[in-house]
Amino acid sequence: MNNSIKFVLIASSLGAVLMSQVNSAPVDAPVDKPAAQKKAVAVRSVLAEKTADKEQPFRKKAQAFVDAYAKRDSKAIGELFTEKAEFHDEFGELTVGRDAIVDMFQDVFDTTPDALVDEINIERVRFITNSVALEEGVVATTEYPGGAREVNRYIALHVKEGDGEWRINTLKDYTREKGTRGEHLSQLAWLVGDWVSEDPSSVVHTTCKWSDDGNFLLRRFTVKIQDKPVMNGVQRIGWDPLRREIRSWVFDSNGGHVEGTWKRNGDQWLVTSSGFNADGESASGVAVYTIFDAERITWQYRNLVIGNELREDTAPIVMVRRPPTVQIVK
Repeated sequence: MNNSIKFVLIASSLGAVLMSQVNSAPVDAPVDKPAAQKKAVAVRSVLAEKTADKEQPFRKKAQAFVDAYAKRDSKAIGELFTEKAEFHDEFGELTVGRDAIVDMFQDVFDTTPDALVDEINIERVRFITNSVALEEGVVATTEYPGGAREVNRYIALHVKEGDGEWRINTLKDYTREKGTRGEHLSQLAWLVGDWVSEDPSSVVHTTCKWSDDGNFLLRRFTVKIQDKPVMNGVQRIGWDPLRREIRSWVFDSNGGHVEGTWKRNGDQWLVTSSGFNADGESASGVAVYTIFDAERITWQYRNLVIGNELREDTAPIVMVRRPPTVQIVK
């Protein structure tokens, strides 16, 4: 295989792993407060704990809805509503009764089998009486894994029934709001950082950071073969609002160019790429990323075509996070 094409494809597919960082900072010594101020702080703390306890049943119900939606379990969703509940959807359609709501969600699952509810963010719960509460929040959804993330506001009127369970009596969804470019691209925030991928004869280093405006992920890569630099390049990843997908563009120092589209498939990311080298030879393939932990992933090329020749799938290659550079001050 032409090394230029091989490494442009490799560099265009280089990913990183989801990393959770805990930032630590020195804690200032506590400052003694007047007794009145201490009492006020204690009162606020108790009130906050009581509020959190009261809201807990609704947060559990919200998680139950997300879980049932992921399992395509319309009956489980129905159990979250009262028998005569009303659901006003974002298009103004009214569905009345638990059975009708179950049928409606089943129809949604049948027509949009890949749709997901990413999260429900409860912003406020107001208790009208001891058995009636009004919940306000935001729900984030996608039509398919890796697709456009859309959000809409909602209000839900809950009633506490005879069995002690809170159920939705009225639910109203408002018109969806399109996410910003940065929100769509945040799905790939795990790319940010310094990474290395190597085999016995070659090493690829890549770095990734956010653009100043937050609308793109910017990556740079260098390729060495037998310790000799042979190529470097840049990649820009962004959200395409017309095609409603994440796209990337790679340009290497030899004149090659590769375009790709990114789609999520469960715990994997698939990047479908196509392009050419400085001599005009075409190449295409699909990169598959599998995340193992916060410091390591594997990626593999499948359906690789160079010119008019179909090549064998590449063996999985390990990519690891590089530790931060430590500067010693003398």
